[in-house]
Amino acid sequence: MRVYEERIFSGWLTVIVGAASVVLFGLFLYQRLVGPVGTRPAPDWILLAVALLLLVITVNFAILTVKITLHGISVSYGIIRHNVPWANVADCYEDEASTVRYGGFGIRLGLVNGKWRLVYNTIGDPRVVIQKRQGRIREFVFSTRNPEGVIRAVRERLGERG
Repeated sequence: MRVYEERIFSGWLTVIVGAASVVLFGLFLYQRLVGPVGTRPAPDWILLAVALLLLVITVNFAILTVKITLHGISVSYGIIRHNVPWANVADCYEDEASTVRYGGFGIRLGLVNGKWRLVYNTIGDPRVVIQKRQGRIREFVFSTRNPEGVIRAVRERLGERG
């Protein structure tokens, strides 16, 4: 049973990385069908490999999924998922740190106020911090379009555990 679920489309990130993939694939096709691009063209296999890598990144990071269930909190970018069981959740609150502090968007690891933070963030959305009871990474931060709803769902679940 899900207590809360949200999917956030990472629009700008998807457009930027997807466009780079299309451009590189276009350069690959141009070199294969017309001729070399420039005086020192990149090998075809490199253009194709980077284009495919960027395509995989685009698809994987297109949607951030947040799930709060009876078992814990699960946040994923495609196949990359982070789970925090309720036994390891101490508290939660809205993140006040700037995205610049984390070095950008996507999945990041940063040190804030002496604590390691694992961050799953999107462009322009507020974030929630989950304080963990144990582990090397003591805080987990993720984007949400509804920080009040997420905080309420987490605190209600923490209150039920007593």
